Amino acid sequence: MTRDALVIAMLTVAVLGIAEAGVRVLDRARLGHWTHTSLVTFLDQMRAVTRIYREHPFLNVGPNEGTHAAPLGRLTSFNSLGYRSPERPRAKPPGTMRIVCAGGSTTFDLLAADDGTWPSQLEAQLRRRGVPVEVWNAGFPGWCSVENMISLAIRDVDLAPDIVILLQGFNDLQPATQLPFNAQYEGFHTRAIRVTHGIDMLPVPWYQHSLLFEKLRATLLGSRPLVMTLPGQRDIVMREEIPPEAVAVFERNVRSFIAVAREHGASILLVTQPVRLRAASAEADAGWFERWIPGLRGKRLPAELERLNDVLRKLGGGPVTVADAAREIAWTDQDFGDPIHYGPSGSSKLASFLTDRLDAMPRPGPDRRPTE
Repeated sequence: MTRDALVIAMLTVAVLGIAEAGVRVLDRARLGHWTHTSLVTFLDQMRAVTRIYREHPFLNVGPNEGTHAAPLGRLTSFNSLGYRSPERPRAKPPGTMRIVCAGGSTTFDLLAADDGTWPSQLEAQLRRRGVPVEVWNAGFPGWCSVENMISLAIRDVDLAPDIVILLQGFNDLQPATQLPFNAQYEGFHTRAIRVTHGIDMLPVPWYQHSLLFEKLRATLLGSRPLVMTLPGQRDIVMREEIPPEAVAVFERNVRSFIAVAREHGASILLVTQPVRLRAASAEADAGWFERWIPGLRGKRLPAELERLNDVLRKLGGGPVTVADAAREIAWTDQDFGDPIHYGPSGSSKLASFLTDRLDAMPRPGPDRRPTE
């Protein structure tokens, strides 16, 4: 009986192997190239894009200085100092106003090419108004207020910025729903950012390498969108709202960010963050929110983000100016490429809005030099 079972198992494996090879050969003949499963293809593409990121001892993940990628034909690059900006010396040119833009993927402007990001457009618009300025894009996908504060303290102040812009809030919702809430943002946020940036690649189950399995599954169950399950989601509980302590920690982080900027002589522009449940794709957009912020119901997210925006509004005054982009810009569905990131018109609107706000801010004093 044992011998018969072994023979049957070997025959089954052989038949499945032949079927798998047949599927791959047919795809090769039909498409002209060898194919892989959607998950393997996605991870291969992810590796190509995430080569511009690297592990960082204090920021979890940071820019891989001097690298570039071109996802979907859009050039995405970091200069030799690790900013999504043109190659420039660290020392500030005499008579030049320097602006550093901090935040997450919406500051990085994930869906734009290098020359189309709102920080690059902001620089161009200010120069057209006669302002000698350099705008440095210090945004990084996935960073929240903790990473922004650390980055400002250990590298951004070395650029001697006259003005620091902070556009942040959305990513801070991610650790806000972890149980128990961790005021240092350890746990799910740290694991999620390391996985999505290719530092800790998820293992692919053996059957996810099989085109035969993928095609049979699609035939029997229908095509389903690829969803990456992030490690640490067991620590997440679906909520209708974030706890008050999460709002308080966000305020603590922003206050610390302001204090670091002020200690180094910079003025601060806090920008409230908009998101969009677009009319034609509201359900899909809510699902998009829940994939990145898995502990908050997608349709509740805009209202909860407003609680963090209210923190920014409250902190305005003196050297801190608030640009209320969430309320004061006439956003449309077409301004967003997805429910959080801007399309070309959205980037342009934000750049124009901030240009006007910066024009109204006091001009910086004497030139300051970066910290040696």
